[in-house]
Amino acid sequence: MSTTTIPPALYKYLAPDPDRASQILGKLRIRFSQVSVLNDIDEFQPQYNVFSTRAETEKIACEFLLRKYSTECANVYRKLPIGQADQVINEMASNGADNLEKSFQEGKIVRDLYAKYDRDYGLLSLSETLTSKLMWSFYCDGGRGVVIEFAPSDAWFNGKTADNDSFHHLRKVRYVDEREPMYLLDTKTDVDKREDAVLHTKTSEWEFEKEWRIIRNFTEAKEKVGPDDYGKDVWLFEIPPSAIRAVVFGYRAPPQLEASLREIVTTNVNLKHIVFRRAVRDVNGHIEVVSSLPDAGCHTHSRFSNEWDRKGE
Repeated sequence: MSTTTIPPALYKYLAPDPDRASQILGKLRIRFSQVSVLNDIDEFQPQYNVFSTRAETEKIACEFLLRKYSTECANVYRKLPIGQADQVINEMASNGADNLEKSFQEGKIVRDLYAKYDRDYGLLSLSETLTSKLMWSFYCDGGRGVVIEFAPSDAWFNGKTADNDSFHHLRKVRYVDEREPMYLLDTKTDVDKREDAVLHTKTSEWEFEKEWRIIRNFTEAKEKVGPDDYGKDVWLFEIPPSAIRAVVFGYRAPPQLEASLREIVTTNVNLKHIVFRRAVRDVNGHIEVVSSLPDAGCHTHSRFSNEWDRKGE
């Protein structure tokens, strides 16, 4: 498994939708999203060049044949000499391999696999950066939203059920210029490397996200609500208060959003450890994060908000 050092903090960028932030802070539930609602349409969709090697495909077809039609295969060996029986079974396996390859070429097998990923699994995407202009712009509606800071050292972020579990724990996304074509069935490559290529690899256009992610099966969700704007179910997973560390208000976050989130946090004794911060943007467009005093109210959108925050006005 990956031995990459996990950052001391990870961040979830949220648009100025009070429902999304209040789900996390108020209900302590967070969405794991289907890949079909994410910005990168290639998520979980590597390029598969062929189904497998011909030898592997015939082996799979033969194993399926002997398992699925065990009685019929036994009758073949009972009625024919061993050499002839082997020839009959091998021919049937070869035909089965032809059908598998044809189905692959027609795209059905791959489409079904992509659909299964989207139907069964959701991912929580977090970032290791808090001062990216692109992140604040794309995922926080130009600084109008908020960022939730999480403590990745919390046990919630490491729920591996086995050493080879690729889900339930944080994994760093790997960025490459081009995703290499793969065999759909690859029994020779290490499982971790194969799953990393499928589940945790994106092209370099997305490198600005500096993403870490957790994948979970929707059967583990606490609640299903929705549908969302894409017509998809919204699967919510419980998250402990200890996993949440801070709320960072965007440099253009509306006062109403700030007030509502402050109230949620300050009225819940289990969230008393959470601190408030504010992103500020200077005249050159650089973003930094400063302490935010209680009930800071409205704020400016420039570097001068640093001084304004200190006054608590």
